Order: sequence, then structure tokens, then C-alpha cells
Amino acid sequence: MTTTSPTEAPAISVVIVNYNGGALLHRCLVALNEHPPARSMQVIVYDNASTDNSVALTRAAFPQVLVIAGGSNLGLCRAFNRGSAQAGGAYILSLDSDTEVTAGAIEDMAGWLDGNPGTGACGSTLIYPDGTPQRTARAFPTPMAALFGRRSRLTELFPNNPFSRRYLLADREGSAVPYPVDTLSTACMMVRRSVLDAVGGYDEAYFVYWSDTDWCQRIKKGSWRIDTLPTSRVVHNENLKAGHRNVRRTRMVMDFHNGAYRYYRTHHAGPFNPMRYVAWIGLHARAGLVLLGHEWRRLLSAAGRETGRGGRNA
Repeated sequence: MTTTSPTEAPAISVVIVNYNGGALLHRCLVALNEHPPARSMQVIVYDNASTDNSVALTRAAFPQVLVIAGGSNLGLCRAFNRGSAQAGGAYILSLDSDTEVTAGAIEDMAGWLDGNPGTGACGSTLIYPDGTPQRTARAFPTPMAALFGRRSRLTELFPNNPFSRRYLLADREGSAVPYPVDTLSTACMMVRRSVLDAVGGYDEAYFVYWSDTDWCQRIKKGSWRIDTLPTSRVVHNENLKAGHRNVRRTRMVMDFHNGAYRYYRTHHAGPFNPMRYVAWIGLHARAGLVLLGHEWRRLLSAAGRETGRGGRNA
């Protein structure tokens, strides 16, 4: 990867938050090494107290990377803000540890910001390893997004319904030219340093979920555009993060719904709007149903395994 001397400011700073990323983090850094931009680049890894030896392994394999070892798991938002505070680039790329940039992707984003001064942030298209787009360039969510999100059963069964099409910007799919969106996934989003200075980084009241949507709202309210680059690709290996323990899944579900509530009351319902209380009840009821569904499937799976063992031992 292209690096700078200690006295030279980099053109781009890549900030990666890691928590037990292991082999996925290694692949992310290898891809950055293999597909650097034409301009100078600084890579910062903020490690959230990983227990998989990520810090030592990364420092040994990639001595040019600035690795910041946190003493505890701060979550995505606080860790990213601490990492970006060490960034010297005019452009800052938020990059998840389970991504792999492809040839030209970083330069595509930087070049787009070079030529479009009204654009505050942009992102390459996130794809699964098989090349399928992840549909993370979206409109701002409405309450209907709870039913018609990109992973919802209703969207899967009725992909052409108007709610999913509006939220997922289906009318722009297949475009070969960049276009404006409301929100991008910060798994891969490049932001101008001047924008970060003006609107701030992540709201640290979020842990992980909904923090990117909140950040994009603040960027747009600052009169900046956010653009997606359809032909620029970054692989996102999010499906490889499997095998979560049940306690971690519970935390993820609660973090998602708490984040959704914070986003709604921050941007759509002030302190005297009664809908914020309706939203709190609805979102926490939904979280309970999701957790009950997870527990039901776990019990059914355990019962099936027990039945299988009984049949083999009969």
C-alpha cells in the first residue's frame, strides 16, 4: 500500500475498526496493499480489545499500518472517531474490517470527490463475494422500512412492491453513472475531512447500528450531496461473520432497535411529539418478537439434533 513519510500528510486516510476480525481483517489489509490508489494513503486500524491476537498479527504482517490498541470494546462509533482523530488525509475512508477493495475502487472515490466539490461523501458499490450487490445505497428510511427493508421477508416475496422499490432506489439499479442517494453503508464510505470537521463524526450514543444513517442525515442537512458509484466495487464479506453466540445475538438485536429509536427521535420526533413514545413501544415489541423467534428456532434445532442422536442410538 502507498504510504507517506512521517512529515508528509497523506491524501487519503483509511480508518478500520476491528473486533476479532482475524482472517477477514488480514484479507482486508492484503486487498488494500494489492489495490492502492494512485495517491498517498495512510491506513489506521483501531482495535476494540480483540482477543484473537489481531493487534500483534497485524503489526507483524503490516508494519506500515498504524494500529491503535484500545483497552475495551468501545463499539464502532467511538472507535472510529478515535481512529479518525489520528487521520491526516483530506479524504477519510471508513472501511469495515470484513471488506476487500478491488482494483481502482479507492481512486474512484477520491477522484469523484476531486471533481464534485458539492459532494461531501461517496461510496463504491458493496457486493457479496459472488458479485451480488448488497443494495446499501438507499433512501432515508420511513416506518415502512421495518417491513420492506433489503433483508425483509416481504421484500424477498414481493421484490417489486412500491415500498421496497422506493427505499432501495430500485429505479436507479443498473445505472452505470454515479447518482445521489440519501444514505450509504459506512462499511465503505469516503468523506471529506472538511465535512467531518463541520458535522462531526459518528454520534457516540450509537454503538453500531443506525449510526451510518444518522451520519448521512447530518451530512445531508449540512447541504452536502452523498453519491454512490455503481461501477466501483468493494467486496463485503458480512455473511462470513457467522456463528455468533446467543448472548451476542441478543445484544445485536437490542442495539439495532435501540439505534432505530434514537435515529427516529433525533431526526423525526422531538421531545413533545407523542409518536416518539409510540415508536419506543413498537420497536421494543418488535425486538422481543425477533428474540423470541431466534429462541424458538434454536430450540427446534436442538430438538432436531437430539432426535437425530436418539435415532442413531436406537
